[in-house]
Amino acid sequence: MIEPYRCNEDLVDDQIRWILAALRDEPIIGEVAAIAARVQAARMAEVVFPMLALEARFGLSESEMRVLWLLLAHELDPDARALLRERSTEQTGDVTFDVIRNFVYGPRARARTWRELGPEGKLRSLALIERTDGAGEAPEQRQTFKLARRVLALAYGELALGSELAGISRELDDHPRVQDLELAESAVSGVANALAGGASLIVVHGRIGTGRRSLLAGSVERPILLVDGRAISTKLDQARAQLRTVAREARLLARVPLIQHLDALAASGDTPDRLGLIETELDGVVLATSTRPLARSWTKPVVQVELPPLSGAACKRVWARALPPASDSDTDHLATIYPLSPALIFAAGAAARVASGAAPMRAAHIEAGIRSVLDARLAGLATRVAVSQSWDDLVLLDDQLASIAELIARIRERRVVYEQWGFADKVGRGLGVAALLSGPPGTGKTMAAGLVARELGCELYQVDTSKIASKWIGETEKNLAALFDAAEAGHAILLVDEADSLFAKRTEVQSSNDRHANQEVNYLLQRLESYTGVCILTTNHDAAIDEAFRRRLAVHIRFPLPEADERARLWRALLPAGAPTAGALELDAIARQFAMSGGHIRNAVVRAAFLAADERTAIVDDHLVRAARIEYEAMGKIAVS
Repeated sequence: MIEPYRCNEDLVDDQIRWILAALRDEPIIGEVAAIAARVQAARMAEVVFPMLALEARFGLSESEMRVLWLLLAHELDPDARALLRERSTEQTGDVTFDVIRNFVYGPRARARTWRELGPEGKLRSLALIERTDGAGEAPEQRQTFKLARRVLALAYGELALGSELAGISRELDDHPRVQDLELAESAVSGVANALAGGASLIVVHGRIGTGRRSLLAGSVERPILLVDGRAISTKLDQARAQLRTVAREARLLARVPLIQHLDALAASGDTPDRLGLIETELDGVVLATSTRPLARSWTKPVVQVELPPLSGAACKRVWARALPPASDSDTDHLATIYPLSPALIFAAGAAARVASGAAPMRAAHIEAGIRSVLDARLAGLATRVAVSQSWDDLVLLDDQLASIAELIARIRERRVVYEQWGFADKVGRGLGVAALLSGPPGTGKTMAAGLVARELGCELYQVDTSKIASKWIGETEKNLAALFDAAEAGHAILLVDEADSLFAKRTEVQSSNDRHANQEVNYLLQRLESYTGVCILTTNHDAAIDEAFRRRLAVHIRFPLPEADERARLWRALLPAGAPTAGALELDAIARQFAMSGGHIRNAVVRAAFLAADERTAIVDDHLVRAARIEYEAMGKIAVS
């Protein structure tokens, strides 16, 4: 009776003993059948023997496995190394092509020898063996090889994901079922039909966090090997090697590769296109996610499926699942004001539960949860703006206040107008809200943006243009894409101060700099067209804004310099109720004498307060006049006594 292998070490020991006997020209003829029978029994056993899993999942031939066992013996056994050196005609420590060929295939030229040991054979193309003599054009017989570290790990019994993919890939086992997700039926059926139709690449594109990965992972029965497309090298040779390793691991671990951020592999600026490597280096079905459809001529069957954002009703259901204690009216309000992606909704719900602890959940806890996920999503691109002012601090004419009310209504009632009344089908793209606030410095543009966000209960994030703009070609567009994608997924209100620096008019192309600057503006035009969030732009020079942006604006509010009456109201509004004053404050006279915007008036009021505090007195009219005169002269104007 054949005794089965008890563990992986027994199998390896048997194979090395067989290799040693053959190298000594002492074939263990009596044991060949026994070893073969034990190997066959191991193939049928419930216990997984990693080297035999490699053989089965890669479809390796008997001779290919013998090459691997030979190189393993060279790696592990000193006697094998000495015997292999005796067979070599070259002065080298590693095994030569010539030695492998003669030992495994015999001295005659055979087609199978070249097919299995050549560069396109499985052993080399899947990085099971590696050349050690460099990548030069040395004669075949002098090339040297060693066992890949991944195969060596298998021989030691380690079947986990290879270390070469650290930071690039990970195993994904825990994911929700498709039927448990809020997904558009068109996308679910689109993926199912693509799988049934034998597509080699299925790309689901849509907003970040909408469930693209969960849709794909839940649609296949096999486990997933998750690959981050952004971590793939921008150098073609290195990217090819990485994807070959992905192909090897996916087949070895019986997993389906799912590439996130597939659009990161497209050509951009000086970065070459690496999408073609997906077709040449990965076999079988490949899944991928992208934020946009990829315009490309593919050589294999490729299906691209759009996953649209959640409808208002679906968003409400997700909020209800993320926050079970919330009432129906609460979830309806959250779905209207925060139509976040599902991933962010669940993350915000979890953060809100942590914030509330054992206490009953309140609105402040939910706001804290939303704030935490938005801060993480927009870190490095925009900064949250804390709003402390009230509407009483904003002094504007009725026309401007009416326009601000219209802006708030456009944001608050989007779900009613676009979804319930059906205007989304008529309008098509551009369902977001873009507003331009223009006027001289200090007229209240940024304050108005903050008050709009506060009125809606939304967070306001100020874009850091210094981190967006880059001197490197294509980097600005990448940063803008990351900004808009993150803001769209989190439904944050973006504030772009000094917007003319990003949205400037396109110019006639006279140099490469002009061409690249125009490309950035063109990208912004396209992205703003499809943006579904809220973006508020402020500028002191609205004439510098490209005309094409004006057509995409929902509201353009002009903030003029305040007249004397408005200036007097500003002086009064900016004096806190708790500030000590004495005597009659001639604020109307000061307002008539000094024609300043609200920002300069604020500076003057604060300066007057410090003058009074330094003198240990209350604020009097003289302090205000002195402060106003200093601020006025700082503006470059002459103050008449």
